[in-house]
Amino acid sequence: MRRDGPHLAAGTSLDAHSVLTAPAAAEKPETAIVDAALHGKLDQKALDRLLPTAARAHAENLYRLELARTSEHTLVGQFHRTLEAGAANAIILSLREPYDLHAEQIAHAKSLFTSESSPEHVLASAEAGTIEAWQQLGDHIQAVTRIAAVVSMFRCRPAAQFPLVREYAAGETFRLDDRALMCTTGGLVGDSAEFQRPGDFHKRSAFFRVGGLRLHTVEEAQSLHDEWASHEHDRIYGGDPGGWLDEKTGQVHKHPVPENPYRAKVSAT
Repeated sequence: MRRDGPHLAAGTSLDAHSVLTAPAAAEKPETAIVDAALHGKLDQKALDRLLPTAARAHAENLYRLELARTSEHTLVGQFHRTLEAGAANAIILSLREPYDLHAEQIAHAKSLFTSESSPEHVLASAEAGTIEAWQQLGDHIQAVTRIAAVVSMFRCRPAAQFPLVREYAAGETFRLDDRALMCTTGGLVGDSAEFQRPGDFHKRSAFFRVGGLRLHTVEEAQSLHDEWASHEHDRIYGGDPGGWLDEKTGQVHKHPVPENPYRAKVSAT
């Protein structure tokens, strides 16, 4: 990770966590005492001399474990705040160039054959470029899959490690896949469906089947989610809201329809 700007702040939290959770010295505190006993050199005077050092080392090891445990929540919280402040986008943008290079090769392969093409069909084409694209497709799929695993940490689902995209909990978010939200351009719902189908390698991979590939910043992903949420809100509340009868006047009053909080956001983008 680079050590400038948001990368520096994020790296500082990670470095501190690594130091605190690093294993203690391999040598046990009591080693010197046990060695003296095994060699017949342990008497009360030797024990009085060795014991304070062993006890101090033992106490330090216990405190190191306790400190790592009690500090973890604070450090993770600081790391999350650093991601929100810009480090997440810096990470995404640093990965965009290699992602785009692999995505370009995947798109080229899609122009030569489809997910339904068989190896026999490709070999029968007798075109070196097609055969080469077929052979290298797995490497490109693997590369974008690894990058997607990184940026999906910033997704919207509650199980995300560092969720930065605000979720519309009232909607059917189970239909969304965070890889589609963060990494594709073919339509959030349609691309999400591809990730929920079987197939994880080569032309069977969703990264080959989706409409397009591109890494999105947190703000871009939020806009995609808000556009979906706007339609989802209208779907949920678009029917007859029903009503209630005022027995005094005999009038039927419609239940109020909640305002769509996403429509203005979508219109502004």
